[in-house]
Amino acid sequence: MTANDFGLYLIITKPSFSYRKIAETAVQYNVRYLQLREKSLSDREILKTADEIMQITNGTETRFILNDRADLAAICGADGLHLGQDDIRLADAKKICGEKVSRFGLSTHNLEQVKEAVKLNPDYIGFGPIFHTPTKAKPDPVIGTEMIPEAVKLAGDIPVVAIGGIDGGNLSRVLDAGARNVCMVRYFMDNADFERRVKETVTILNDYGI
Repeated sequence: MTANDFGLYLIITKPSFSYRKIAETAVQYNVRYLQLREKSLSDREILKTADEIMQITNGTETRFILNDRADLAAICGADGLHLGQDDIRLADAKKICGEKVSRFGLSTHNLEQVKEAVKLNPDYIGFGPIFHTPTKAKPDPVIGTEMIPEAVKLAGDIPVVAIGGIDGGNLSRVLDAGARNVCMVRYFMDNADFERRVKETVTILNDYGI
């Protein structure tokens, strides 16, 4: 295990249970990153939810990340901000956030985007979708597991988080391909056995030395 290997990255999107439960579970199992990605909520609802989550994550190893919105990340004092390919530039996001937000992640969907992301030196890079996923309204083309080794190599010291359609049935394929950080959305958010699945996933990651 290296400093780049933190294992599970949790994204909250339309969960079938409470935000509090998710945050408490993330802290319990030492999940390094917990991102709020709720595009249907109003600004006020996002800030309220962020506050609820951070009441639990503050002072722990779990870092709270807000998706897309640099302005709201600065207002709520999020630990980090995650940006997609169509969001504002990282440099502009840092101007908005100032010193209030300390970590920044970037989404990438192919190797060229990984190369460009590396130049910006984010704290981590999302890479996917590895498999088909209906999580996004306009999903990017599936890239499979074959590109994972090259993406990790290109990223160097920047952690790469594999994302997109990953679940308990194909997780080992992703890890065998070289990924050491993974994000699984529907596998957790759509299931009443959320805590059990997090525990099982963390155990699998630990078995891989992560």
